[in-house]
Amino acid sequence: MDVNGSAMEVDVVNVSPCLASFVDDGTVESHRYFLARKTMLEMLKDRGFAIPNSEIDTTLQEFREKYGQRPDVERLRISAMHRTDLTNKASYPSFLS
Repeated sequence: MDVNGSAMEVDVVNVSPCLASFVDDGTVESHRYFLARKTMLEMLKDRGFAIPNSEIDTTLQEFREKYGQRPDVERLRISAMHRTDLTNKASYPSFLS
């Protein structure tokens, strides 16, 4: 509504590039899996596990290209070794289910 109380029309087609970057055409499910996986990878790296930055820096679009709009939980499996203690392993076969 504008200052006069009238309904305002929004031109969705001509949204600025800055605002257009906030529009998400994908599924909520894939976005949640993306965020959960990214958080898990960051936590493992913080605890000394060998997690490549390329895995953490994956964008939502890259995640969706790799895993799809409705990711299969089994494909999201994470397995990592500790950088200094090779006997310390982390494996999360179903951390999202």
